[in-house]
Amino acid sequence: MTVPNPELIESYLRQLFGEEDDALIEIRSNTMDQGLPQINITPEDGRLIQFLLRACGARRVVEIGTLAGYSGTWIARALPEDGRLITVERDPYHAEIAQESFDRSGVAARVEIRVGAALEVLETLSAEGPFDGVFIDANKGDYPRYLDWAVENVRMGGIILGHNALWGGAVVDYGLRPGTDLDALLAFNRQIANDPRLLGMIIPLGDGLAAALRVG
Repeated sequence: MTVPNPELIESYLRQLFGEEDDALIEIRSNTMDQGLPQINITPEDGRLIQFLLRACGARRVVEIGTLAGYSGTWIARALPEDGRLITVERDPYHAEIAQESFDRSGVAARVEIRVGAALEVLETLSAEGPFDGVFIDANKGDYPRYLDWAVENVRMGGIILGHNALWGGAVVDYGLRPGTDLDALLAFNRQIANDPRLLGMIIPLGDGLAAALRVG
């Protein structure tokens, strides 16, 4: 059987499920104009994250890694009107741009940006849990520690999501991106697979979305 071109499949999924409105398009454009790293999730990633959060009835979500607010906008739009997204960003400049994004996309009332080093901010957030979901998309070297925090602070039945779980294919070809970031990501993926408190899987969409339910 001939395997379809992955780029054609991605384009097909984006056309069906990844439609962006003007606000989302502008956030992506502004990310580039402001010189921020071009590492946003894809539109189809956004739709998948929305689907998973809605499926588990998420109302209170923590995002680790805000950047310009693109993924946060997708997440906030998945929440009910009285829902709450707390998004953690270490760079004050990124946080400023993200706030403009949330204002522009009409979700600012449901989003709070906490500025600071992620692990330090997460420590303070523990007192505000448990949460319904956590989305991890920040420094790959700290992914295992982010996951440890998430498992302890997500309610039973809540969901943990992690972007870049395939790391450009390096998870199966170490030579593509050798180093501590990849080692940490491999450890993260192994915990998603093997932690008895989690029921997890990596969804091979884009660069891979790790998804795990807290079951124990």
